Amino acid sequence: MRTFVRNKRSFKDILIICLVYAFTICTVYAQEYNFEQLRTRVANSQSTNFTDVKKMDNWIVSQNSDGSWPDMQYGKIALNGSLNNNHVHRLWHLAAACAAPNHEKYNSIAYKQAIKNGLQFWYDSKSVDANWWFNRIYLPQRLGETLIFMRAFDGFIPQTTSEGIDEPEVLSLFTPTAIKDITSYNTGANAIDIGLQYVYKGLLTENGKLLEETKNKLESILADNIKADMVYQDHGPQIMIASYGPVFCEGLIRLASYLANSPAAFDTKSKNFTKVLSFIRNTQSSSTRGRSWDFSVLGRGISRENALNANMGYLQLLADHIDPENATKYLDVLGRLEGKNPPNYKVREFNKHYWVSDYTQHARSGYLFTVRNTSTRTAEGESGNNENLKANYLSYGANFMAINGDEYSNIMPVWDWAMIPGTTFPYTKEFPKRAKWGANIGNTTFVGGVSDGSYGAAVLNLDEVNIIAKKSWFFFDDEIACLGAGIVDNSNREVRTTINQAWMKTPSYYREIDKTTEAEATLSTTVYLNSNLKYIRNGKFGYYFPNKNDVKFTMQSKSGSWYDINKLEDSTKTETGNVFSLWIDHGKNPSNASYSYIVVPNLDSEKKAKDYDMSTLNIIENTAQIQAVFHKNLNMLQAVFHQAGSVHFQGKSITVNKPCALMLKEGEIVTISNPSQTYSNILVSIKDHGNTYSKIIELPTKNNLKGTSATVNFQITKK
Repeated sequence: MRTFVRNKRSFKDILIICLVYAFTICTVYAQEYNFEQLRTRVANSQSTNFTDVKKMDNWIVSQNSDGSWPDMQYGKIALNGSLNNNHVHRLWHLAAACAAPNHEKYNSIAYKQAIKNGLQFWYDSKSVDANWWFNRIYLPQRLGETLIFMRAFDGFIPQTTSEGIDEPEVLSLFTPTAIKDITSYNTGANAIDIGLQYVYKGLLTENGKLLEETKNKLESILADNIKADMVYQDHGPQIMIASYGPVFCEGLIRLASYLANSPAAFDTKSKNFTKVLSFIRNTQSSSTRGRSWDFSVLGRGISRENALNANMGYLQLLADHIDPENATKYLDVLGRLEGKNPPNYKVREFNKHYWVSDYTQHARSGYLFTVRNTSTRTAEGESGNNENLKANYLSYGANFMAINGDEYSNIMPVWDWAMIPGTTFPYTKEFPKRAKWGANIGNTTFVGGVSDGSYGAAVLNLDEVNIIAKKSWFFFDDEIACLGAGIVDNSNREVRTTINQAWMKTPSYYREIDKTTEAEATLSTTVYLNSNLKYIRNGKFGYYFPNKNDVKFTMQSKSGSWYDINKLEDSTKTETGNVFSLWIDHGKNPSNASYSYIVVPNLDSEKKAKDYDMSTLNIIENTAQIQAVFHKNLNMLQAVFHQAGSVHFQGKSITVNKPCALMLKEGEIVTISNPSQTYSNILVSIKDHGNTYSKIIELPTKNNLKGTSATVNFQITKK
């Protein structure tokens, strides 16, 4: 009996101790967290500044007495992909307006009651969407922000269980709930977005432990989608620098700013967080020109209206609060994106091949030129949700060529999607359905590039939809040489190498080989054909032809709709605009066809076009075996060896024993890479003035460095 009593008292003592301990923990959290301040940060950040009061008033008038709207569907429904026309969206805007002290509807009884009734109906209706994203990201975030807005009216939406709608009931709709499930839909943008609704729940329930566990989980996976080449990938090995990348970055920066100076604050100096910041400063910022994204890194977002507008408002938060040490870099980019600075303002000049992602950027103060490719290691720009329906050719040699940055802005509905700039494909009006969500992997391994940080070359061994071709790009300061060889197709369709297809800003001017002056070409319904062109220029770009090609170009009014390429777009309105299209016609069923052209940016006058000396570049070889260019002024050879072989130039030669991409500077500095990423060394021999210098160059072999370049100085004795 005594033992029993003793045990009973011990249990009581333990229970008291546990309760005291629990109270102490809660007290510590209450002391360390200023939850009201954190919620205010969210409210200030997410305020919509909705100014269309007439529209919101109409929502109030049209709302049914039960809190529903007659023009909405409920229950097990699909929101039809609409982010801006659904029940919760309306509640969110109404809450933001009536909770903002400077808004004319601040503390509006009608607005507040409409929100309360609307929340009650939404809870009772158990409405969901066919798309998981709405249920686990969009709806919880919007509902969480609505509740945070309504905290401006303490107790109007009860914070504890009570009769009628209350916060616990609304929060019960939030899924998932376990910390481990933050990554249930992969890492990257989805994890950040799911984590955001966990934070909202933690702020509303004043649960510091939930905030810290959420932050810890996210911190551990922050850099998972940023690959070794500093490209953000999502939905498989797919470039998403300008689509899910900004979603990820904006969400992370928001979270970091919400939780700053609290026990759940992110460690912005951690390895993972600093990797994200480096990605933003370098790769992401460099994927813009003027106010626009490079269209080739937008994923399926390329088919959305205004998607090329590079909105990176989080750069201001980074400069002010997160990474002030690099504030100038962020603000320089932001100034360009907002149009406050010209497109060339403090642009970083560099060349980089992103070896994990099959992507090359070449930037100079005056222009940006990129190449987007796909190999057996990477995925095409995706389709999904009935978006990006005609992008079958988009990821195989696509070139973004920009000076002002607006060259392709919203051109997509009127684009001819069989003529993506830079690509070589059979011309078609039919685009077969593709597998969704980044499932389309390339067919070839010899895809890559070589770079020394300033100059470089890119290569694509194309083998898609019955066509094969060897395509290479060689990057210098004032020009980019583009070569194609070994083009074979058996589709019985005309094969085109599209040089460019962009908005037509001005008439075009062209000069034939035997002419001394330019001719003008204007808007026309006809196709211009010329196999005797020396150059053609449109806007600020010039295109030179060192060898005869069957060159065609059009300047025509084109039309189309966003709905044609993206069934989520609400409008089927016909868009129109004048488009400049330039291509090389290889005819039907070509066998071993080739092309060569040189892109010269910033040629906006006849004088500049005449002054450009095309002989500066010597195309040494353009075959299915070797493609090589020598730049006389830079004393630089760039070559792509599709097989072992030799290139002879300037009384010298260079020989390799394996396929590779190579640069030779000043006759002795070799930079080399293995685009196929399948071997560890290459034997290189340079013959100069009768002497042969040979070295076995070791290539990076670690998984995260395969495909990168190695540089060796042969230290050849000058004579």
